[in-house]
Amino acid sequence: MQALVKASPALKPLLIKSKHGRDSINFSDERAVKALNKALLINHYGLTYWDIPKGHLCPPIPGRVDYILGIHDAINKHPVLSNVKDSDVKALDIGTGANLIYPITGHGLFEWQWVASDIDQQSLNNCQKIVDNNSQLHDRVELRLQSNRDHMFKGIVEKGEYFHFTCCNPPFHKSAEEAMAGSIRKNKNLARNKNKRMSNVKSVQSTKHLNFEGKSNELWCEGGELAFVNKMITESRTVSEQVGLFTCLISKKDNIPALMGRLKASKAREFDVHEMEQGNKISRFISWHF
Repeated sequence: MQALVKASPALKPLLIKSKHGRDSINFSDERAVKALNKALLINHYGLTYWDIPKGHLCPPIPGRVDYILGIHDAINKHPVLSNVKDSDVKALDIGTGANLIYPITGHGLFEWQWVASDIDQQSLNNCQKIVDNNSQLHDRVELRLQSNRDHMFKGIVEKGEYFHFTCCNPPFHKSAEEAMAGSIRKNKNLARNKNKRMSNVKSVQSTKHLNFEGKSNELWCEGGELAFVNKMITESRTVSEQVGLFTCLISKKDNIPALMGRLKASKAREFDVHEMEQGNKISRFISWHF
């Protein structure tokens, strides 16, 4: 933890003490999560600058790195992509947000080159600031605005262009109300777990607010995750010859059967579910290709 505090001094006043006297993080405090992310990116990925505007999604980096590592494993098992040198891999991040997490970590781990797209110009402006202030990203990350929110690949994937894989962290919820309900459940779990672990720390923040930040397009969309990913699968056929492997994070396990059915109906050549474990949490992403 001391190395992280040295990398980002703003983290220090946000630390709390466990009952064993160890430094820890109050994960119900978005300020602490943001400071931790900044420290991790500086300490482990060689950034000299990283920040996001207030109100934008600040994702937990370890979970996002698991996704990157899972994609790397899937590439190594792919009948065509397995022979491609890591530094030659070109990736497309659909909906990169203001944080640019996947291009940063994917380049830091494997030297992948990236195109990162989003429908929000403010998010892309912040991503450009991150790129401009980190020389290792200058020639490895390109930003593109998706001007039509009804499309994911059209208008982004250019004629004659080839991506070895695509990735996406889709909006999970159907509405702001559903996002709030999910946050309340998460905050209650944090409070319950914290009461078991902590002694000299006051209880977590009120559950009547989001314990994370994020713009509407980052957190929810009409039809939620299932509708979003179904649309992605349908549109992926239109660029099937320009992408080696399509991937997408899936938050809700209950959506997997329907998505596998959609992939089968879309005549994907191969499709799979990849599970990732972190402590007691299991997350997953799906992959497919034509």
